[in-house]
Amino acid sequence: MVNTGKPSKGCYLCRARRIKCDEAKPHCMRCQKSKRQCPGYRDASELSIREHAKAMKRKASMYFGPGVPAFKVESYNHGQPSISRAWKKAGDSTGERDLCHKQEHRVSAITLGYSSYQPPESGTLGSPASAAEFNADRSVSMTIPKQFSPPIDQRAMCFFLSNFVLLPNTKGAKGHLGFLLPLVKEISKNSTLFLTLNAVALAALANQPNSRALQPAADSQYGSALNQINKDLQDAKKAQQDSTLASVYLLSLYEQISSYPVTLSGWVSHIDGAVALLKTRGKANSNTDIGRALFDAIRSHMIVQSMGHSKNIREAHDWWTTFAIGDPVQHQISILNMKVADLRADSHRICTLKAHTVENVEKVLQHLREAQAIDQEYINWHEDLPEVWKPKFSFWINKSLDTDMETTNFYPGRVDTYRDLWMATTHSMARVSRLFIFTSILRCTAWLTIPLNCEESIEYITISKQARILIEEIIASIPYFLGHETEDKSISAFTDSYFPCGSGTKIGGTGVSGMFAMWPIFAAIGSDFTSDSQRSWLRGRLKYIAETLGMHQAKILLQLPTRYPSTFICRDRSAKLNVAVPQGVPGGTHPTAKAV
Repeated sequence: MVNTGKPSKGCYLCRARRIKCDEAKPHCMRCQKSKRQCPGYRDASELSIREHAKAMKRKASMYFGPGVPAFKVESYNHGQPSISRAWKKAGDSTGERDLCHKQEHRVSAITLGYSSYQPPESGTLGSPASAAEFNADRSVSMTIPKQFSPPIDQRAMCFFLSNFVLLPNTKGAKGHLGFLLPLVKEISKNSTLFLTLNAVALAALANQPNSRALQPAADSQYGSALNQINKDLQDAKKAQQDSTLASVYLLSLYEQISSYPVTLSGWVSHIDGAVALLKTRGKANSNTDIGRALFDAIRSHMIVQSMGHSKNIREAHDWWTTFAIGDPVQHQISILNMKVADLRADSHRICTLKAHTVENVEKVLQHLREAQAIDQEYINWHEDLPEVWKPKFSFWINKSLDTDMETTNFYPGRVDTYRDLWMATTHSMARVSRLFIFTSILRCTAWLTIPLNCEESIEYITISKQARILIEEIIASIPYFLGHETEDKSISAFTDSYFPCGSGTKIGGTGVSGMFAMWPIFAAIGSDFTSDSQRSWLRGRLKYIAETLGMHQAKILLQLPTRYPSTFICRDRSAKLNVAVPQGVPGGTHPTAKAV
C-alpha cells in the first residue's frame, strides 16, 4: 500500500497487511472475503486531528527553519492534562524573551483541563493585545495539545442531541425527547436531571469506536444520578416536578444504551418507576406541553414492556389515552396496542386451563373471538389511514439468497419508505401486535383441537400466510430505520423532524432510529413464520444496531431464544396433559420471565 502522506482510512487489518482497503461499512469486504474478522476503522476525528497537526507543523517549520523544534500534539488524558513545550529563543533581546514568557503563560491558562475551563461571559472580552504583539505572537513555537478540543462532556452532549433527540419540524409531527431542551434551560449543572442526562450522553458516546474508555465515567455519573433521584423522590415537592420524572425516564434509556450487566431487568424497573411516579403526579401536572410529552414517551415504553412480558395494563385504557385524543390516529393505535398487551396476559391464563369442561371451552372460545375482533380493528385502522401515513415503495432489491445474509444491508425484495420516523414506528408496532394476536388465536385453536395437530387446521394455514406478509413488511421497513443505501439507489424520504445539534439531516442510521427498530426486528426473529434466511438477515441487523449504532440492548435481545407460537402451544399442551416439556423446545423459561 503506497504511502501518500495522508493517514489511511482503511481498517486496522488491511493497514497491518499493507493492502488497499475498500472501506466498506460496517465491515471491510476484503476481510470478509478472506474469512477474517474485520476489527473496524479508526475514528474519523482522530485522523482529522493528525492531518491538522501535520499541517501546523509544516507552517511552524517555515517560521523557524530546521534548527528550531516545532510543536507536537500530546495524547489526551482524562485526568491531569499535560503539555510539552519546545521553546527556543528566536532572538537575544529582552523584549522577545518577555514575549515568549507571556505566550507560554497564555498556553498554560488555556490547557488547564476540562474541569477548570470556564467560558467567558457573553459580551465580555479579555484585554486586547496590540497589533505588534499579536504579529510577534505568531512567530513563537508552542505545543498544541488535544485539550483545544471541546470538553468531553460537551462532545458527549452534542453527540447525544444529534443522535437521540428529535424535534418536530411541522405541526402535528412527533419528535423524541424534545421535552429535554426546555427543561435543561431551567436547571443548573448540579441538578439531578443534568447528572442523568450527562450519564446517558457519556454512555451513548462510549459505545462509539475508540471511545470505550468513557464507559466507567458514564457508570460513575449514572450512580451519582441514581442516588440523587432517590433523594429527590423523598421530597414531595421535587417528586412532582417534570425534571424528576424526566430523570427517571432517562435512566431507562441509559439501560437500553449500555445494558450492563446483560439483562432487561434494569430497563423494566426504571419504566415501572416512571409509571408509578406518573400516577402519583396526577393528570394536572401532565396537562402541559412538557407534561404531555413525558406522558406520551412513558406510555410508549410501558406498552412495549407490558406487551413483551405479557403483563396486563393496570390502569384503565382511557387514563392512558387522555392526551392522545387530539390525534385520532395515535389515539386509536394506542388503545389497540394496550388491548394486545392485555390479550397476551389473558392468553397465558386462559390457554393453560387443564380441564376440558364446558365452562373452560367457553372461556377459550370467548378469548378466541376477542383476539379476532382486535385483529379486525387493526385492519380497519390501516385501511382508514390518511394517504400521508401509508408506506411508499422505494425500490426493489434483486439479490441471491446464497450470500451471507447476516452481513448484507438489504434483504431481497421491496424496500419501503415513510413520511417520518414516528409513522414508521407506529406501523411496525401495529405489525408486531398482529403477530402476537395470531399467537393467541393459534394457542386457542390448539387448546380446542387437542390432541390433534393444530398446524393442519384451516386457521393455522390462513394465519401463516398473513403472518408471512407482515414479516415481509417489517423487513421492507428496516433499511429506512437503519439508513441503508445502495451505490445507485437511496431511500428518498420526507422528514417532519430534525436533530437540534449537528449538521446532519439524515434520521435513519442514528441511535434513535436503531432504538425504534429493535422491537419489530426482535419480534420477527422469534416468529415461527420467518424463514431461515429472513431470520439470519434480521439477526445481522440487530447486531448492526448493537455494534454500529451503539444500542447494547440489542445484544440482549439476540440472546433470547424464544420462538412463538410453537413454544407456547407446546407448553400449553404439556401443562394440560401433565407431560414434561421436551428439551428441544426453544424458549428456555416460561414466557412471562423474558421478553417475547
